[in-house]
Amino acid sequence: MKNIPFIVIFSILFLGCTSPKNSSEHKTTSNVDIEFIDYLFKEYSGNTPSASIIVIKEGEIEFAKSYGYAHVENKIQATPKTNYRIASVTKQFTATAIMILVHQGKLAYETKLTDIFPEFPKYGKNISIRQLLTHRSGLVRYNRFIEEGSTQQMLDKDVLQGLLKTDSTYFPPNTKYAYSNTGYAVLAQVIEKVSGSSFADFMEKEIFQPLEMTHSTILEGDKHIKNRAYGYIVKDTLITAKDQSMTSAIQGDGGVYSSILDYYKWDKALYTDQLIPQAALDPAFYNYDENGKSNKNGYGYGWSVNYYKGTKILQHGGSSTGFGSHVIRIPSENISVAIFTNRNKRGQELPNRAKALISHFTNGKFQMPFEIVLEKEIATHGINKGIQVYNKIKTDTLNYSISEGALFNFGISYINANKNKEALPLFSALESDYPDYFGGYYGSAIIYQKENNIEKAVEYYRKTIEHSIEKQKWASDHSQKMIEELLE
Repeated sequence: MKNIPFIVIFSILFLGCTSPKNSSEHKTTSNVDIEFIDYLFKEYSGNTPSASIIVIKEGEIEFAKSYGYAHVENKIQATPKTNYRIASVTKQFTATAIMILVHQGKLAYETKLTDIFPEFPKYGKNISIRQLLTHRSGLVRYNRFIEEGSTQQMLDKDVLQGLLKTDSTYFPPNTKYAYSNTGYAVLAQVIEKVSGSSFADFMEKEIFQPLEMTHSTILEGDKHIKNRAYGYIVKDTLITAKDQSMTSAIQGDGGVYSSILDYYKWDKALYTDQLIPQAALDPAFYNYDENGKSNKNGYGYGWSVNYYKGTKILQHGGSSTGFGSHVIRIPSENISVAIFTNRNKRGQELPNRAKALISHFTNGKFQMPFEIVLEKEIATHGINKGIQVYNKIKTDTLNYSISEGALFNFGISYINANKNKEALPLFSALESDYPDYFGGYYGSAIIYQKENNIEKAVEYYRKTIEHSIEKQKWASDHSQKMIEELLE
């Protein structure tokens, strides 16, 4: 039976688990392993910022639950109606707004920026709406437009004004993919220009009202948001209220506030013609490259597109000051998962937990992230037992997803948590299993440097340089800098 290894391991790991306090449950089916889900979100229980999760199957809510506080200082408990800033998960809403305008005949995917904004620099004549949607425009990052000493939050219109003063892109449009928040801020301005409405009003009229998403809105200045979650930065045991940044008022790339119950309405609508016909919506769920639409892994219109054994998996993450989110949608299985939190996003934590929920609610049809099992084993029985479990499951690719990058990120999470004794054996395992990969050497070098073992740190930084490829140039550059500093 496919998921026996997972069941056996977790039957041992969860002995003695208790359901956490300070949680709000909306619906639970009888066959759900509550202890498993409570374990996944244990760090969101108690006097801490919250997480709200939902699992949707066959158009129904299979499971929904909230943990922690939407407002820590006032001890306001999160519920499935709590409104979170969903950050870059917003992009699927912005993209759909563009698709609505295309369906209405007011816009075309091949429309160029200079067609909409005649004052745009001449390089805009080579940038299409489709390239903005699929992160193939090459537009510069909007952070460079923030003036030193400025205290005024940047808005979408400020992004556009900054671009009007630039004379080039990072690369010729449509020659490569590079994730671009700038592109989606510009799309919000396109929506305003073409529709004659503000971005917030257009989203309300064309998406939120038709779908009865009564808890969803766009943040505008001091606008009141009902059931609002406030953002926090959590580091070790320190919780700091931090809800805004210089760029968190930009709407098109991350300005939607929504609840998991409203996201359920959104997810259902994607299977219908409620907003636009399915034939008009379908192009959003494919990758686009220099030759157009493809069935490869990549990015569509507001969605990351991946394939697992031929099954299309749509997903997107979001990270903004004080907030994190991750959603996964598998249309062929009619299952979706959404996780919204009001604390800083940490590495692969939310993607892994979303994938774990998908695996759990499909009876292991999709792989369980190995980190979920390994993290619990290390916490319960120590790093040595953890490495033993890792060695057992690393070849079980039927039930677990393991890669050098995932193991590297897992090790880095322990460094960030100041758990170097646990991290070093993980990087040693990475070095052993993937000797041509830079990650094991780089992680070990950082730890040796922290321990003031200069000789070992230099040795492993040199190994990092030796094994880094072009896309890991950041690691080799940093390693070279550290070597020079350590040998001074």
